[in-house]
Amino acid sequence: MWTLLALGILFGAPAIAIAARRSRQRFRDSGAAFRCRLRIRGHRSAIWPALGRRWSRPLWALWDDDVLVVRRGPGPARTIPLRAQLPVDGVHHLLHEAPRWCGPRPIGVVLKVWDGSWIEVAAATDDRLQVVGPYLAAAISDLPRAPAPRRPS
Repeated sequence: MWTLLALGILFGAPAIAIAARRSRQRFRDSGAAFRCRLRIRGHRSAIWPALGRRWSRPLWALWDDDVLVVRRGPGPARTIPLRAQLPVDGVHHLLHEAPRWCGPRPIGVVLKVWDGSWIEVAAATDDRLQVVGPYLAAAISDLPRAPAPRRPS
């Protein structure tokens, strides 16, 4: 009996690890997935009660229409769909409260989720278009203004 248990652990653990890795890889390769960190702004979310005011660990997310799908764990069914509304202030640079592992000048977007909570998404500056998803106008809210053309005299 102990031999069967040892064999089950010996072959079962690598099989689970391989399945988790493939699931993560499929999620990343399924579309415009981006690496991000999330935190709650305001009151706790009914959809994701474990999400706190501190930045989460690095996660993968992608947009499916107006739903931000966040992959939050190693299992195949560990995604959380967050139906979001238009970003509040567009994209802003996170200067003082910048999370680690998001590049030298990370950007942030505050989204209002359908349960009424506010969730802030932080990502690298290079992922600006992926972070805003279907709300493309929010991506240009903090870009520098173009120089005014000279008028002919």
